[in-house]
Amino acid sequence: MTKITLTILLLVVTLTTISAQNRTYIGAEAAVTHDIYEIADYGTELKEIPLINGLWGLNIRQDLNKKVFLEIGLLRKYYNEGIGFKTSGGYSETNAITAWLIPLRLGTRMNLNKEKIHLVSVLGLVYGINSDYGYGGGSGFEKVSGGDSIYYSYTSYYNFSKRLPLIQAGLGLEFKLFQTALLSLSTNYYAGLKKLIQQDITYTVNNGLEQRGTAISKGDTFGLGVALKYPISSIWTKTKD
Repeated sequence: MTKITLTILLLVVTLTTISAQNRTYIGAEAAVTHDIYEIADYGTELKEIPLINGLWGLNIRQDLNKKVFLEIGLLRKYYNEGIGFKTSGGYSETNAITAWLIPLRLGTRMNLNKEKIHLVSVLGLVYGINSDYGYGGGSGFEKVSGGDSIYYSYTSYYNFSKRLPLIQAGLGLEFKLFQTALLSLSTNYYAGLKKLIQQDITYTVNNGLEQRGTAISKGDTFGLGVALKYPISSIWTKTKD
């Protein structure tokens, strides 16, 4: 964590030096996320399920001009895993791993209403750390639904990658509050580049033949987020809109 903190401070100093005449903001952000898995089913019963979790953290933004900005953050992300079957209406869900995410984003702003509402898009690279690297487990359950019985077991693996690279793409609306603060509502997709989690699944339906499947996550997740930012650049320089 010391190296992460020093890296963030160095980037902040660099950004403010490059563009001292523009505003610098510090803020907080949070999002509700849906984690996405690639499912390979050698039977016919596995289905995608809603894996709802979240992320939260801090960010620092440097405006380069009225339309372009750079932003860096430090986020805590919780990833879930779970299993669902077409035969059964229910599903199981649990926390898999937690990760630290450090996004570096390039953003653009389009004025929609008198410089008070902007359409904002971001594209970023995210460096992540798998906090639970090396851990995993397995369990088995039996479900009964509508007269059908399902028995399944699975083993989870979290030790594929300690580093977690992601690409972020986002779109949202930004509102100016009290002529200073910024409130943002956004949607973001994070696409992973390395295998992060794997579930090896076996199951039987109504005491039939044993079937197998896998569910793999590369850290992909979709989020609905909110952020609040406040300008701090007036501490060391006059600011301009």
